[in-house]
Parts: sequence; C-alpha cells; structure tokens
Amino acid sequence: MKAFGKSYKDVEAATGGTFKKLPAGGYIAEIKAVEDVPNKEYLRVVYDIATGEFKGFYGDDWGKEHPYAHCMYWSYKESNKKYFKANMTAVDKTNLTDFNKALEGSKDFDEQQLVGQKLGLVIGYEEYRTDRGELRQRTYVAAVRSGQAIGQGDFTVPELKKLEDKMPSTGSPVAGFEAVNEADLPF
Repeated sequence: MKAFGKSYKDVEAATGGTFKKLPAGGYIAEIKAVEDVPNKEYLRVVYDIATGEFKGFYGDDWGKEHPYAHCMYWSYKESNKKYFKANMTAVDKTNLTDFNKALEGSKDFDEQQLVGQKLGLVIGYEEYRTDRGELRQRTYVAAVRSGQAIGQGDFTVPELKKLEDKMPSTGSPVAGFEAVNEADLPF
C-alpha cells in the first residue's frame, strides 16, 4: 500500500448515512455545461439547482465527479425536434432569450450560449437495479418547463417510476428452459 504522507492527518473521515437526496419536485435550474454529440445528434446538458433551499445541490465534490447524475440529453434528430424545440422554448421563456429564432435556418448555432441560462425542471424518482442486483432509486428529469411555470406551481410531481422487474424469482422458469424437479437430478 502506498504511503499517504503527512497530509493524511488533515483528512476528515467520512460519516455514513449523510448522503443527501434532492426531493422530487419543481426547481429552477441553471445550465452548467453543454456538450454536442453530433454523431448521435444530441446535446448533453449538465445542470444544477439555481435557487431556493437546494441551490448548488450538485456543486460539491460528488456532483462534480458524477455529472451524469444531473444531466439531460436533448436529441435534435429530425424525429425529436419538437421536443428539442420545447426545451429551447422553456429556456427562451425563462431568460427572455430567442434561441429558437437563432436556430431557424442556422447551421452554426453555438450551443455554449446555453451555459448559464436558467430553466424549470420537474424532478422525479425512478427505480433501477445495480450491477449487484440491488433495487435502488435515482432522480430523473420528468419535464422541462419555464422557470415561470415552476414558480407558479404549474407542474405535477410524478409518482415513483417503478422498475418492471424482469429478473426471475427463485423457482420461476426462465424463458427457453423447463422447470426441473430437484428429486430428478442425478447428483
């Protein structure tokens, strides 16, 4: 094991059970980073909470190391442009900008103009299964709205999105296999 040196005495020990969770609800968020992924035709939009009790929620070391935990993917494929436009409309209404107009006929829209812009987000929770098979919950962006809509309470917080459990329970046959009676096994 490597030697930690003298700085080890200054390290504050982590305390278990102190992980804070962002409650489901409506929030005004700020766009912190945008990455264009042109071969997949989407923007990866990293956000943080901009106002209220949870302002800067993802600004800690964990949030900085795990941007995937607070990002959205805005597809601009032809089949998804109406959703992309809805997201841009939320940004425009919140910030009194006109990005939608700038996108009309533009071949060179600089997506970095979105950094620092605010918008409304409705955050919900969904279940997922870890690599170890444990059932957990995580946040997801249920809806993108204008900041004004969030401020006026014009949104609905979704119920917990339950995972369709596709793992077979003990004793259940798996597709393509027959159930076997243990008494019939030769060992």
